[in-house]
Formats: sequence, C-alpha cells, structure tokens
Amino acid sequence: MELFQLRYFVALADVLHFTKAAEACFVTQSGLSQQIKKLEEELAMSLFLRIGKKVQLTEAGSVFLKHAKRILEDVESGKQAIDDLSNLIGGELRIGVTYIFGLLVLPVVELFANKYPDLKIIVEYGATEPLQEKLLKNELDLVLVISNYEIELPMQKIPLFTSKLVMAVSKTNDMAKMKSISFKKLQDIPLILPSKGFNSREFLDVLFAKNKISPKIPIELNAIHALLQIIENSDWATIVTEKALKGWHGLQAIELTGVKTERKSYIITIKNDYQKKAIGLFIDAFRKLVEA
Repeated sequence: MELFQLRYFVALADVLHFTKAAEACFVTQSGLSQQIKKLEEELAMSLFLRIGKKVQLTEAGSVFLKHAKRILEDVESGKQAIDDLSNLIGGELRIGVTYIFGLLVLPVVELFANKYPDLKIIVEYGATEPLQEKLLKNELDLVLVISNYEIELPMQKIPLFTSKLVMAVSKTNDMAKMKSISFKKLQDIPLILPSKGFNSREFLDVLFAKNKISPKIPIELNAIHALLQIIENSDWATIVTEKALKGWHGLQAIELTGVKTERKSYIITIKNDYQKKAIGLFIDAFRKLVEA
C-alpha cells in the first residue's frame, strides 16, 4: 500500500467521479482507476460501487476513508515537525476568516509575511459553517469566528474577545450625534445588513424575532467591507459587531440598549498531537493585537 494510492482513494471519495479525481491528482483516469483497483485487491474488499458513470462508497470504503485521511494527516504533521526542527518557519499557513474580522487580521498577516519570508500565507474569507467544514477537511489550519455555538471535537477553540453589536452610521449622518438607541427603535430605521446565512445576521434575526421587530431592510450584502463602504459614504445605517469598525475612521458606533448583544470570538483549530509552529505563532500574535 502506497501513500499516493491513499491520496487517490481520498480524492475519489471526496468527488465520487473518476475524471474529476484524476484531474485533482494530476494523473490520467486510467492510472487512477488502476491504483484504486490494486488497493481494493490488497484489501480484498471493494471500496466503491461502480454503477455506470456513478461512483459510491461501499460500507468498507466509508470505514477505510476515516483511516486513510488520518494516515495522510499524520504524514503531513510528521513532515511539518521535521521542518520545524530547523527553526525555519516555512510551508503554508491557511487562515479562514469570517468577514467581521476584515481589517483585524491584516496587520498580523503583514507581520508574518515580513518576518517569515519562507511561509506562504493564504487567507480565505467566508461564513462560519463553510470555513469550519474546510478546517475539518484539513483545507484550513485555523479559523477566526464570532459565534455562540458549541464547538465539538476534534475542533478546539481559543478565546479572543467579547464584542457587542452596535448601530454604525457615517460621521456625517445626523444620527452620529446619538450615544445610544433603543433596539426596538431599529424598526423605524432602514438598514443595510449582511445577507442571510451569515452568523451575525442569524444572531440579529433571532433578536428581531424575540423583540417582535420587523425591520426595514432595503439592501442586503454578502461582503462586510463593501457594506461598510456604503455606510461611510451615505445616510444609511447598519448593525455590526463593534470590532468590525476598527480602521473605519469615517464611521460612528452607536450603542444598542434594551437587549444583550454580546458575543464571543474564537480562534478554532483542530486538536492534534502535533501542530504547525506557524499556527501557534499566529495565535500568539493575533491575541496580542486584539488585546492591545
């Protein structure tokens, strides 16, 4: 049994399509098929059901998939451990970031790029659940999220900060003079909000429902940066986590009263026996930044 055979098997199990799996592994379809067949012969079990062009995992295939992924992850961890022995921080650091962290993550990314030139940093923005799925698939090394949901093993969470929701408006907006506003009065103010599916929007919708508020939402956006740009250059208002306003000097935060809007933020990683040195260094640097 060879490592490349396990990689071919995992790729095919993920896409359930020989041609797509072969393309992902940069081999011919016939080459991939032959290696899968050899693997099945060695195990004396069929790993896939082949029905025409369709492919499905057998029960044995589903069981073997868990072990194959674990073996490949252990090999990658072993390689990283050897690399770290030389105190050279190299390879890749793949960071998943929910949009609310926007500008918060950029100073640390810039710091790492300058301090560790052999380290390739990949930052992927997205919603909480898709990012956590990628973390579980070993497609990301860590994820920055704001969430009230419980985190289950093998994921582990490292606390960062607690942040409240605020109403944000341009400093040129007449409402910018207000220090606070009752949450219930939001039903009288047209709001630009993140699209449904965002963790922050789901949390806000629950608050609206509990307080029997039907807000006016003429615009929804799936990009927080673009949303805040619109707010900064108009008379619209939005509801965001106060930390999201860091670096937006043209925006004014107005406290929301009458409801509890505090939410906790975390760095989420996978609990392994070995962790990339770059992950620990990034966590330390980011925590120092947000605590400053």
